[in-house]
Amino acid sequence: MVEKHDFEHLINIDLNSVLYFSAVMNYKTIFNASVVMKCSPPTVSIMLKRFCSYFPVPLFEREGRCLKPTKYAIELHKMLSELFSKFSCAVSAKSAETELEPTP
Repeated sequence: MVEKHDFEHLINIDLNSVLYFSAVMNYKTIFNASVVMKCSPPTVSIMLKRFCSYFPVPLFEREGRCLKPTKYAIELHKMLSELFSKFSCAVSAKSAETELEPTP
């Protein structure tokens, strides 16, 4: 169960920024993530910076023009991927359930 103090902390987090982080991790570059997210690379960069600001440790290290995820970012991405997968299944199950219900 999510406690009250968890809600108070999480309410200040832009949950859309989590999706941008996930896109960058999945597609390896800000440009590729921008194509998938249907936005500009600067938008992805801004959202990624916002997401990174929520953590006390760096999530990426710059190597030339590339961003290399830290070990912390890789582990965080694994956790979020599992969460997204479960959430996607729940939404799909709800959609399938709604489609099967007879209309009054």
